Amino acid sequence: MAQHSKKIVDELCDYLGYELDGCMCRELHNYVQAHPELQIYIDSVKTTVNVCKEAYKKEPLPGDVKKDILSKIKKRCQTSPK
Repeated sequence: MAQHSKKIVDELCDYLGYELDGCMCRELHNYVQAHPELQIYIDSVKTTVNVCKEAYKKEPLPGDVKKDILSKIKKRCQTSPK
């Protein structure tokens, strides 16, 4: 099994609350290892996630824009009825 597939299965086991060396996780690892099409699917999901991360990188706001937004929020909070 590819290393990243193993890591994903380990994370899935952890998320589900199974012991990493327990029966359920061993079965899941064996299943993924026995089904190459599942490993290909896992690879494609990983690639898709990486493409999305690259395409939608977070860019910080310019300092003056951030200050302007914060000042407008403060003004609105100060003038709104309580």
